[in-house]
Amino acid sequence: MSTPASGPDDYDAFTESQTRTRKLFSFPQLLAFSFMYFITWLGVGTGMYFTLINGGPAAYLFNFIVVIIGVLAQAACLAELASIVPIAGAQYYWTYHYAPAKYRLFMTWIQGWTTWLGYVVLFASALNANVIVVQAVISITHPDYETTGWRTTLFVIVTLVLFTIINVWFFWTVPWFEMISGVLNVCFFVVTMASLWALSPRNGPEFFLTTSSFSGWDNEFISWNLAMLSQIWCFIGFEGVIHMGEEAQDARRSVPKAMVGAIAANGVMGVVMIVTFIVCMPPLEDMLASPSPLIYLLVRGTGSDTIATVIGTGIVFILFSATLGMCSSTSRLTWAWARDGGLPTYFGHVDSKNRVPVRAVLLTCSIVAVLSLLNLGTGAYVALNAVSSLSSLALYLSYVIILSLVLHARLATTTGLRVGEWNLGRWGLPLNVFALVYTLYTMIWLPFPTTLPVTPETMNYCGPVFAAVMSGVVGAWVVWGRRNWRGPNRKIVEIVLRLASE
Repeated sequence: MSTPASGPDDYDAFTESQTRTRKLFSFPQLLAFSFMYFITWLGVGTGMYFTLINGGPAAYLFNFIVVIIGVLAQAACLAELASIVPIAGAQYYWTYHYAPAKYRLFMTWIQGWTTWLGYVVLFASALNANVIVVQAVISITHPDYETTGWRTTLFVIVTLVLFTIINVWFFWTVPWFEMISGVLNVCFFVVTMASLWALSPRNGPEFFLTTSSFSGWDNEFISWNLAMLSQIWCFIGFEGVIHMGEEAQDARRSVPKAMVGAIAANGVMGVVMIVTFIVCMPPLEDMLASPSPLIYLLVRGTGSDTIATVIGTGIVFILFSATLGMCSSTSRLTWAWARDGGLPTYFGHVDSKNRVPVRAVLLTCSIVAVLSLLNLGTGAYVALNAVSSLSSLALYLSYVIILSLVLHARLATTTGLRVGEWNLGRWGLPLNVFALVYTLYTMIWLPFPTTLPVTPETMNYCGPVFAAVMSGVVGAWVVWGRRNWRGPNRKIVEIVLRLASE
């Protein structure tokens, strides 16, 4: 991707020194960062509830296979673009380059806000979900422990303080921390799998084909598709490693390989762990009645509170590592969107001493801390879930935009798609079409409620929240953006391209 032929020149507020960050991540460290971003074998455990109530064990396994194929297609298409420009804020830079000139600024504005908002609420949602798992582990040895809103908020805020300290003053440790965590992730995967296979009662092969619907949906087709939602969520933000591209060595090659390789590895581990969970699963009714089906499965399966607590403690560490990486990636996107004027440019600054976007880190963590306050007084976490439901639909819209524009470039332009060193060759077009169709199809189901009847506690707020947020984004464009916003800073792209070649 060459820099746009037309576009804004350098913004006076920024110099080359303010856009330079340290290239800390080697390829193995970047691969570990991306690998830990998903921790899919845990994600399929923590999110199994909504899959089991819609479709049962059969949907649990076969839907995951469909999802991993779709996500690999999405990732491969974005990896081609990352091989050309591996930059923080990737989607909206690519959108600016490929969008028709008449609609370029508006589509980039929509893409930038959609991607940023999706990442912030994804970070908030993931951190909140992880804290609930932490409290479930505590309850193994302390059955009287109550998971309340204020405790969840307190855990979230304490974790955010730690993330802020690490990302601001000790960011140089993150590549090594993620690499060590990646090794421990594999170790705990093996320990968990071996413990369950050795100690759990076994379900027969026929259990793999068992279907069930405890959700209230009588239509099996709808119920089956809704069973995919929690598995789709396991890979939301799969391109997060791209936003670290400006801090990676040999980014044009390392970023695409790290993203696709990590998704493939997580896909294999996810399939293996789903098979393990199905084979070792207690009765479905008991699983679904527990506060955390994963922890219940570990306790019942191993028959030992001690073993379950040890495994649970390892899970807590792995979740901490995953959300630390998510914090880093989201703050880089915040930094990029600010230096291009989508957010106040004050937050687009790189600290000269620490060489990290300190202000963006503080803004990101502060927003998530405020969102965590929505837990207060809401035992079912309805308020925060309503906001965090935005992430899946927002990010899938961002994928639709760029996949559509790239497909347009492949088919409707004389030059076609100019690819980088990492490319799909003749498979580029069919994979692009498949990825777009898959993304559009899954978007249909994202706003559906997963259970019936719909109540304030079970409502899927994804659609209404998304509509409200996008109305605000479009309104901001009409009132301010179309007259004042000049689009991505071309000078920054030039700097990133030059540094990527060094």
